[in-house]
Amino acid sequence: YQTIKITKSHKRWGSCSGKNRLCFSYRLFPYIAINPRFIDAIIYHELAHLKEKNHSKRFWTIVYSLMPEYEEIIKNAEHL
Repeated sequence: YQTIKITKSHKRWGSCSGKNRLCFSYRLFPYIAINPRFIDAIIYHELAHLKEKNHSKRFWTIVYSLMPEYEEIIKNAEHL
């Protein structure tokens, strides 16, 4: 990656630019105490974009290889 930045984004938890710049929303901070695995899931998602810039099957293979329980963690976070 090139840089990591904390943003004020209200629409995205995180993003990875075409130039491999990672951004994470400040809105993730409350999850540190509530569910730190959710933050891990967002980070792994964006790290996978360093290799695959879309949400193709190959992308999801990378995500699940990093965190097999990704889907469960994301679904559980929706209820917080």
